[in-house]
Amino acid sequence: MSTQIDSELRERVVGSIRTLLPQVLRHELPGVSEQTGLMELDLTSASTLELLLAIEDELDIQIDVEEFDEVHLRTVGTLADYVAGHAVG
Repeated sequence: MSTQIDSELRERVVGSIRTLLPQVLRHELPGVSEQTGLMELDLTSASTLELLLAIEDELDIQIDVEEFDEVHLRTVGTLADYVAGHAVG
């Protein structure tokens, strides 16, 4: 099943992730890009949930997490793809 990705929303999601990651992890993260590996940043399940909720709040969207999996946390870009393709509302 292919998911339609809203490219404008995806850009906004990338920006939000770059802004919110340092807040969620509570330390500076210079140079975060779409290629930044999220697992290397030691995201826990709690911080992942906190990040997703913060993205929802900041962008005023809901993320359908029914199909969410660890594979979507490879990089900032893969997370942005998932969020942009699974945003509700």
